[in-house]
Amino acid sequence: MILETIPDVNRLTPAQKLVLVTELWDDLAAHPNAVPVSPEQIAELDRRMEAYRRDPSQVTTWEAIQQRILGRSLGGE
Repeated sequence: MILETIPDVNRLTPAQKLVLVTELWDDLAAHPNAVPVSPEQIAELDRRMEAYRRDPSQVTTWEAIQQRILGRSLGGE
């Protein structure tokens, strides 16, 4: 486990850990081809793409999801 091999991470404050997580995520996002994808994940993505091609009306856009979530948190439902 990483925390066992890099014990200094355990000494970080929660705020510092959040910064570290953000920096790690940004680094991964900058190199998407280096992120391993399992055969099961590929199969699931293929299944979802096929479902979308069969009936695109069943898809909810990311923007609509954000609006639904933010709307609720801002006094919506």
